[in-house]
Amino acid sequence: MVQVLLVLGLLLMLYNTYTGFRMKSKAPGGIIGERLSQLNIFITLFAIGYMVVGVLTWSRPLDSLLLIMAFILLFGAIFVLLVLRLVQAVLSALEG
Repeated sequence: MVQVLLVLGLLLMLYNTYTGFRMKSKAPGGIIGERLSQLNIFITLFAIGYMVVGVLTWSRPLDSLLLIMAFILLFGAIFVLLVLRLVQAVLSALEG
């Protein structure tokens, strides 16, 4: 179960990384472009962190702390997805 949650979180973070870099190419310069660059750096670091956690915990036996950590990582990836959707909505409103 923990491995499934970690893989789901990693896949979602990889999708978030792709979405963030795709959005950066569509964003104007200035403060929005600068903040998107910073956001993409952190998203990439989090995706790398998900991979490292997955590798380090893959063969460990199931315990409650590992399960809680896997849920926190999954919900963190969902939060990043929601933030990216908010940024997309703001960019669409600025273009429109």
